[in-house]
Amino acid sequence: MTGIGTGTGQARGYDLSAGLTVREALNLPCLGGARLVAGARGGARRIRVVNIMEVPDIVRWMRGGELLLTTAYAVRDDAAALTALVPTLAGRGLAALGVKIGPYLPELPPEMLALGDRLGFPVIALPGDVMFNDILSEVLGTVLNRHALELEQSRALHERLTAVAVEGGSYQELMNVLLELSGCAAAVHDPQGAVLASAGAPPRDVPATATRPLDTGLRRGGAVALWAEGGARLTPHQRMALDHATTVACMITAQEQAAASRQQHYRTTLLTDLVSRAPRDRADTLSRAAALGWNLRLPRAAVLLEATAPDGSTPLPGPLFEERLLSLVRGAAGPQALLWGNQTGLAGLLEPGDSLPARCQALHTAVTAAHPDWNVVVAAGTEQSDFAAYHRSYEEAVQTLGLGREVHGDDFVRTYADMGVYRLLGQVPSAELRRMVDDALGPLIDHDARTDGALVETLGAYLLQDRNGVAAAARLHIHYNTLRYRLRQIERLTGGLERHAMARIQTELAVYAKRLLAVRESG
Repeated sequence: MTGIGTGTGQARGYDLSAGLTVREALNLPCLGGARLVAGARGGARRIRVVNIMEVPDIVRWMRGGELLLTTAYAVRDDAAALTALVPTLAGRGLAALGVKIGPYLPELPPEMLALGDRLGFPVIALPGDVMFNDILSEVLGTVLNRHALELEQSRALHERLTAVAVEGGSYQELMNVLLELSGCAAAVHDPQGAVLASAGAPPRDVPATATRPLDTGLRRGGAVALWAEGGARLTPHQRMALDHATTVACMITAQEQAAASRQQHYRTTLLTDLVSRAPRDRADTLSRAAALGWNLRLPRAAVLLEATAPDGSTPLPGPLFEERLLSLVRGAAGPQALLWGNQTGLAGLLEPGDSLPARCQALHTAVTAAHPDWNVVVAAGTEQSDFAAYHRSYEEAVQTLGLGREVHGDDFVRTYADMGVYRLLGQVPSAELRRMVDDALGPLIDHDARTDGALVETLGAYLLQDRNGVAAAARLHIHYNTLRYRLRQIERLTGGLERHAMARIQTELAVYAKRLLAVRESG
């Protein structure tokens, strides 16, 4: 085996992505007398390389896309070996086989031609006086010229399209340029298939001729699409434009993601500051808020919303849950609402409007109307006219949420104003509340700790149900006789719930104080 000018036994070739088809090559002057005698179906195969075969084992060096020229001298007397070249070359992905018809091989075996037709592999009969060097030179020259032209076109396309991203252009500007460069209707879609921008009026009911997926590494989904006129296939130039436009669309997407990430970081930092403590620098806080388009001079109340499935689990996976809740409540929350997500639901700083309870109920309704099987709780702090006190409203909302779950279960709407005695106890320092609990409930707490009992819980349920034993037993899921037994133990350990009015008040307040402490400590 010898390859042209290699001196190594390997075939020399040019690994070009561009090329010309077999059918186009037959129109070149160097192949003016050549005839396509088999495999006409493969006329669209692209020639990237021209090679010359002197011995059959050159085939193992082929990489695909070659126009292989031969005199067939080595197999001139072996029709079976010559025929066997066809499936071997087709399997290697060669473009075509050109065989010189002359003194060494006066004609090609019929079996070879039949096999070429069956496989769609072009076999070309070359005139006896043709010079292989002429074919190699002209075909490779044409391929190289096309390749150089495509490189230049690719560079020009890349520069034109990249300029859109570099100059801070939008998806719409990118689609306008893609339409101009390709002559095809174009569109870019988001991960859900919605059109972000389009040009050239893409048809809604006709699939795109070609699409390219968007993948920035951080997010996958979405695509850039082209519609060729009349359902035609895209030309190489149009495919190139689509590929470059997709690259630029990924750049724009990455820029948007980076900007959104920065803004989200600023939002989160400022919101955390607002609900955690009074601002250290009022002017700085107002300036940061103004940069985000927030008006902190409005009266607002902190509101917490949580939703759970019937089994108590989170209804949807992480980010989907937050996005779903935000989409449901945004209208009910009001145009100036500052909303953010957490692991269990949403938090917000909302304008109360005419009525804070009505605003909270609207949030509850917005979620339950879409998901009637979800349990939804909404808890709000008191309205604060000064943003320096937003953190107090948030603390109240946290307490209202925790106490609301304790008192009202897994589905309720409550504001801090609804919490009655808890509002009074909320002004008392935790140390004083603990002393109150120890003085009134100490014996019950010690008993429960020693016996793994539930006397404190039983007392709380009994008082919550206005001393209705039947209702308290039902709430605790115990038999009524069990409740009576526990109440007798409570009477013995406390000296009697009904011994005098002050004792009753102290005991009830201690139960409420214990609940409030539990909420404070869990927060």
